[in-house]
Amino acid sequence: MFGQVQERPFILVTSNERNQVLDKIKNQDWAKEIYTNLKIKTDIEVKLFFENPEAYLKQLPFNWKEGEKGEFPPFYKTDHVENGVHKNLDNATDEEWKPAALLINYLQVALDCGMLYYVTEDEKYAHAASSILYSFIKSVQKSQLSDWHSRGGWLFPYDGFREVRVIGYKLPLIYDFIHPYIKKGGKSFDLIKNKNLDFPFNEAQKVFRTYADITINYGQTGSNHSVLEAPSLVYNALAMDDEKEREKLLSYFLTENTENQDALNVMAKNYKEKGDIWPETSQYLNHSTAILVKLMLVINRYHPDLKLASKYPNILFALPRLDYFVYPNNEIVRWGDGHRKGTAPYDAFDDALALAKMDGLDEVVDKFAPLLATAMQKGKYKRHDMESVFWHHEIEATPASIQLPRTDRVYHAGIVMQRNLSETQKPEDGLMCFVGGAYMIHGHAEGMNIELYGEGQVLGVDNGRGRYAQDIHENYSRIFAAHNTVIVNGSSQGEGGWSNLGINTVKLISMEPKVGAEGVSPYHSFSQTSFKDTGGNKAEATQERTLALIRTSPTTGYYVDVFRSKSKLPNEYHDYLYHNIGDDLVFDSKTLKFNATPNKYMSNANSIWKGRTYRNPGWHFFKDVKTSNPFDDNIKATFNITKLKNDAIYMQLHIPGFKNREYTKVNAPATFEAPKPYDALPTPTLVIRNNGSAWENPFVVVYEPFNENEKPTITSVDKIENNGIYKGLKIESSVQSNHLVQYIITQSKDEVFNNDELGIYFKGTFAIITLNEKKELQNIYIGEGEKLIFKNEVITTNTDKSFFKVY
Repeated sequence: MFGQVQERPFILVTSNERNQVLDKIKNQDWAKEIYTNLKIKTDIEVKLFFENPEAYLKQLPFNWKEGEKGEFPPFYKTDHVENGVHKNLDNATDEEWKPAALLINYLQVALDCGMLYYVTEDEKYAHAASSILYSFIKSVQKSQLSDWHSRGGWLFPYDGFREVRVIGYKLPLIYDFIHPYIKKGGKSFDLIKNKNLDFPFNEAQKVFRTYADITINYGQTGSNHSVLEAPSLVYNALAMDDEKEREKLLSYFLTENTENQDALNVMAKNYKEKGDIWPETSQYLNHSTAILVKLMLVINRYHPDLKLASKYPNILFALPRLDYFVYPNNEIVRWGDGHRKGTAPYDAFDDALALAKMDGLDEVVDKFAPLLATAMQKGKYKRHDMESVFWHHEIEATPASIQLPRTDRVYHAGIVMQRNLSETQKPEDGLMCFVGGAYMIHGHAEGMNIELYGEGQVLGVDNGRGRYAQDIHENYSRIFAAHNTVIVNGSSQGEGGWSNLGINTVKLISMEPKVGAEGVSPYHSFSQTSFKDTGGNKAEATQERTLALIRTSPTTGYYVDVFRSKSKLPNEYHDYLYHNIGDDLVFDSKTLKFNATPNKYMSNANSIWKGRTYRNPGWHFFKDVKTSNPFDDNIKATFNITKLKNDAIYMQLHIPGFKNREYTKVNAPATFEAPKPYDALPTPTLVIRNNGSAWENPFVVVYEPFNENEKPTITSVDKIENNGIYKGLKIESSVQSNHLVQYIITQSKDEVFNNDELGIYFKGTFAIITLNEKKELQNIYIGEGEKLIFKNEVITTNTDKSFFKVY
């Protein structure tokens, strides 16, 4: 397809670039440091090799019991067995992983030697590297390729997916670097014959071909598996000496899709718009994009005429997006199996910059150069590997930082975020929340879930995840009970799709500000979303959630959560769940009594757990379960968080009373990646049960975070109704000696509220009227609505249907 006659090396760097690399090492401190550290580390191994090549190589994980005399034995295979069943290596023990770890270490030594041979042209490095690669090639061919899941591994018979990621990609890079040495007759040490022999070119080509073929014929499409296997495919394709075969194998990354491997032209469809991200959870989305960018750079260098950056620029623009999904304390918004902490992929920023310069994409250059300059200036990024020395140059740009917007969305996760950073610029004064939920690879069956931030911490938390395939992961962390959601008829669950965790996507009804907009008010924002709970056949519910962020001063504010839920099934009941890190949950009401109810959530505790069948909804993990009698009065309760390093903090809840309600407090499992010591302590959790529909009279909770040096500002919360139907709240608060009265109208879209006594008429979704203690009008906010009348004030909104005015 592409005529390309080149002398090796050419996968990561070419022989023509050697003088440039030497110049960087001589004149640029960062490059000199990387090279010097690599040489010091590698020279220790090279010295051991030359002292006794046979003894050094015999430490490779050879299974001598199965070897035939006079021939290389096979390697020990890496396998993991649970209850007699072979499984992938996610939960392999250290002992099971030991042969693979040893082999990976030796191959890395060989790769390091190969890079040093390229820089120094000292053949001792090439001889050591070629001897390790020689031993691997001879031994690996003694094993049979597994056919598990279409095509398993060579050395990992039940996890070929992992084998190509940790072993398969290294081999062609070693070969490419040492090729000038072995091509001119450089010898490799054969530990069986105890002498130096010619390198086995044909056998090496067979091994590279096999590893490329494993990728093409193993794994799954429509997930990050195709990305994670792609380096092995690309590097082994480029290791083929026959140019036609090289191009054919390379086409499986560029354009030729198989049943088990997506090509780049398909994977790139995940980045339809500028800013779109890889559609999985946080730890996978940047990693996947970074791998694609690196491979695009490698291939672009090999085939500059392809101009892959120009063809797929949105892949590059996806790299900084995770930096926008952070709380004021820089922890990551969590969905699915995502982690709470992470760092920007600055290595990938560097690759994107190099790729953009190749293709003349000035917009990308202008985006990434300042971000890299800032990261380097602040010590967040330091180039650390030889690929940087090969590819990257000094950054010439003025430092610049990412400006976080008021609202944002993670579209594939159904997430709608709101943030309000304080003018104090302190993380503890920032406010942020989100609502979301959707099906994806590594997603959770979570329904319409929220997280809430306050006083420098994520307080209203998603459980997160620990190790895969464990009971708590499969039967709690990734199903409904681990999330701040509503469980319908005790039966909400995922169904179909990846791991049988399929759920519908949370849909946006309204939001203000819209993504990218400044917002009409500096104090207020809101979202309204909807969700269909249709997993299984026992929930069959329609839901709607309004979540509002309301700031009352630079250091104070609160959240309003209104969750409507109704099922089309008879005898319906709905449970509202809220998890908050802390020591305990304390209710202020003296008339609200709790009794132990240890069996309340245990009906599915011993149901089937096998394969893709789980013990839904997962609340059998709740401990110390205590439930109230039916209670219809207002409630105030507080989560106490007193064990952090800094000041004690609190989350106070105001819950307007409704009929047919009972309250349960439980200790849920510890929240993964919570601040210490709460990552090892139970998570206090509130469950509110509504018997019957929770639509006209929804779950309504006002959340206010505060610390021990402040008092909570909210003094009262009362519901506003029309003919027994909930319409909004009257919230009174005392903020820095100012008394505020706020009328908050929260309706479904296009509904009408009319109350002559209050003098309020509102047609719309969300509005706030703020008065001072003299009942003088302070401001009016309309998040979405057509018309609002407050006494003599009449407001008709513009086409955006939003409005804010200070009086």
